[in-house]
Amino acid sequence: MTDISSDNNNIYIIITKSLLIIIIIAFIFIFYQNSHNNKYGLSLEQKIKDYKSKTFSIIRRTGCPNCGFFSFYIAHLGCINELLSEGTIPIIDLKSFPNIYNKGNTNTKNQWELFFYQPYNYTLDEVEKYSDNINYYKCVPKPNSPNENLIYYNKSLISFWHNFAKSYSPIKNEIMEEAAFIFKKLFENSKNILGVKLKGTDYISLKPKYRYFQPKTEQIKLDVIEMNIKYKYDFIFLSTEDELIKTEFVQEFGNKLKLLNPNLEKKKLARNINLKRKIYEELEFTKNYILNVIILSKCLDIITSRCCGAAAIFILTNGFRHIRIYN
Repeated sequence: MTDISSDNNNIYIIITKSLLIIIIIAFIFIFYQNSHNNKYGLSLEQKIKDYKSKTFSIIRRTGCPNCGFFSFYIAHLGCINELLSEGTIPIIDLKSFPNIYNKGNTNTKNQWELFFYQPYNYTLDEVEKYSDNINYYKCVPKPNSPNENLIYYNKSLISFWHNFAKSYSPIKNEIMEEAAFIFKKLFENSKNILGVKLKGTDYISLKPKYRYFQPKTEQIKLDVIEMNIKYKYDFIFLSTEDELIKTEFVQEFGNKLKLLNPNLEKKKLARNINLKRKIYEELEFTKNYILNVIILSKCLDIITSRCCGAAAIFILTNGFRHIRIYN
């Protein structure tokens, strides 16, 4: 005979424990949200006192107004690393000097904070408003920045910069959530995806100083075909601004090929501060580029040419199974 009262007691205990776990998780989540969004729930008076008790270094990379977003990202990580070791709190400033993201208009918002959190969730405006201890730091690429030559092959470097970036320069939650939504929409529940990131003919024709030569499209396509035959991918995700490369890949791989916002990507990536594009268009393009990099970082395998965006992919990733880097 079944002991109904005993069963009921067990069910009651299970429900009670489940509710307790849910309450604890909810409390942790609320506390995290408050601390992340409101400097640990401080009142305005406490917040001002907190700002005045710290020393800040405002980072400006003024020597490269036409640099791409992930070129800034790589340089910033090195400068953040250096300043933290000196005991000051680094704050990224992308508004007070002319660059392609503000089109020379230094009265705009700090464009960096549209996409990334500052260290410890401070903000440039509040630092300038409340702090009495501010240094200004001209940021240039450092020996202690992520190394574009080595990071692809060095698991220790990847792990260090992955954790460092996650702690001190994390991507905004809403952008990460959007990337996760897009990933699900593009690939359903598949994880068997090859990511391919390539520069376009506009970049190649400009031949930027100190940048790597890019591989021929035919060579890339042959390598993708080879890996696709070997590993039988469900999907291939291509990130490039080059319409000729896109057309060739669509013809070769058909519905297996996935792209993000192909119409937006028709706007060339190799641009400069004088390009006649409005700020909101530049920021839309930049957000799209960041989403591409996040999605590439989540692929199973990766093929890419060297560039700052590729280095960022390896910083963001939790690891790839197979990689092919064009040197």
